[in-house]
Formats: sequence, C-alpha cells, structure tokens
Amino acid sequence: MKKVACSVSALAFLVMSFLSFSVLAQDAKSMEKVASGELTPAFSSWGKKSLVGSWEIVKDEEQYFIVLGDNFSAKDGPDVKVFLSPKPTNEVTGSNATEGSALITEITRFKGQYRIAIPKDVNPDDFQSLVFHCEAYSKLWGTSSLR
Repeated sequence: MKKVACSVSALAFLVMSFLSFSVLAQDAKSMEKVASGELTPAFSSWGKKSLVGSWEIVKDEEQYFIVLGDNFSAKDGPDVKVFLSPKPTNEVTGSNATEGSALITEITRFKGQYRIAIPKDVNPDDFQSLVFHCEAYSKLWGTSSLR
C-alpha cells in the first residue's frame, strides 16, 4: 500500500511539473521581443550617471511592455516619466522631450528589473526613442533608440 501511495504521489508530482513547465513554455512562446537596447544617460551628478541599464520592449499577445533589466538604475528625482518619442535620440532635449511623445508612466522605482505596460492605444513601431524625462523641471534623464 505504501508503494502505491508513493507511486501516486510521484505521478501527481510529475504531472504537475509537466503542466507548470508547459504553461511557462507557452508564456515564453507568446512573448515576442520587439526592440532592445542600452539606456544613454543625459547627465552625471556627483559621479553618478542619471540613467543606466538595459531594456526590452516585448509583446505579449496584444499588449506591449517595456522591461527594464536588473541592471537598470536611475537617479531619484521628482516627476521622472517614461515616454516614447517620435524624435531620434540625438534630437531629444529637456525642452522638447514630450512633444509628440506618448506618456507611458511615471517611474516610482529607480533601481532593478521591472515591467511597465505600454497603453494599448500606443504602438512602439510609431516611435523612434525611449525617453526618461523629468517633466516638472524639463530635465532629460536619458534616452535610447528603438531602432
């Protein structure tokens, strides 16, 4: 009887493991990388760059996300927001960063990996740059090209 109970438990464990793996594999298949890059800081202060790290834009079914890498770090600041800009990175400044740009979110975490949902009515293919910008003070934190 003990052997049967152990066999049933082992079988149940194997089935659950397989199902979990299948779900993870399905999730990985549904995620499509659209763009990726490294953030370029706009300034340094007290020896610390305003922004560093890697990022990706992924599409999960019909939703796009910006995924900041675990090496992401930004100087703390008020009103620092993420935008997608129609301008190439070399044309983005603190005074024009929001012109024609799509607001994605205000960042609340300045370190580490996290995923940011892009509003459903925003298509990253319509933009050229990822922009981090302090809107309150018109201060550019940094950019990265989407292409």
